[in-house]
Amino acid sequence: MTTKSILLIEHEASIREILHTCLIEFGGWRVTLSNSIQEGVDLCATTYPDVILLDASTAETDALIFLEQLKQYAITQSIPILLITARASWFTLKQLHQMGFAGAIAKPFNPSTLSAQVSSLVGWNHED
Repeated sequence: MTTKSILLIEHEASIREILHTCLIEFGGWRVTLSNSIQEGVDLCATTYPDVILLDASTAETDALIFLEQLKQYAITQSIPILLITARASWFTLKQLHQMGFAGAIAKPFNPSTLSAQVSSLVGWNHED
């Protein structure tokens, strides 16, 4: 069994730390942290994550450009991108797929079920 790796892109330090802890403690995964989409794009090239968990509500000026770069990189590398957002319920799974995302997790999230949500959305089972 190999340890899965997650690239976590979250601009708020306190939420980033909570997510980081949840993914490590409950999921047992390696987590690479990024505080911006731009940095996340750069990290994809060196960390080769199994999944990207992204908070797209950012103050970055060029967020849409970096988001498109991230999605293009993820598509070419077959890396699923999951959004974590308070607006998760605004979209159906079909709409998310059409936008290039594997799914969305709602904020506020339940720390004890976060890793199960990630696993379910990307199709990982307990043996993965």
